[in-house]
Amino acid sequence: MKKKYYKDVITKSKNQMKTTWNIIHKEINNTTNKYNIKPVRINNHMIYNQISIANELNNYFLNIAGSKNNNKINEKEDHYNIYLNTLTSHLSWPYTSSKEINKIDSLKSKNSCGYDEISTNIIKISKPFIISPLINTICNKMPAQGIYPERMKFSLINL
Repeated sequence: MKKKYYKDVITKSKNQMKTTWNIIHKEINNTTNKYNIKPVRINNHMIYNQISIANELNNYFLNIAGSKNNNKINEKEDHYNIYLNTLTSHLSWPYTSSKEINKIDSLKSKNSCGYDEISTNIIKISKPFIISPLINTICNKMPAQGIYPERMKFSLINL
């Protein structure tokens, strides 16, 4: 029964290899948590659920403007600040070097393009002209400042 079920799941899947590996990991209980989310204490309750944490942080940031007008720092704000400080204290952004950008040459030469409508062939040909702005602005300056152009905030999701 189980064998038939998994066979059906694999044959109906768009990515059969990934589905097969997901089934194998599920069966041998080899599921790992990609995101090591730390619990948050809110109103003397520890919250472990990622969705609940996201909802609480969302509610906090939606309502922060009203609490700032009162010039009072409430207890909830302290918990969020501590949590955000612990999250961001572990983040670091190493600067990109030209050696890393030279890995552009290892891309497969294709004429197909993504959302930006630029093929890998064009990227390889224009590498000498784009390497300096690519390193200085896109790879190093924007993450350090946390400012990104709106066009870079789009993503394509294949369903």
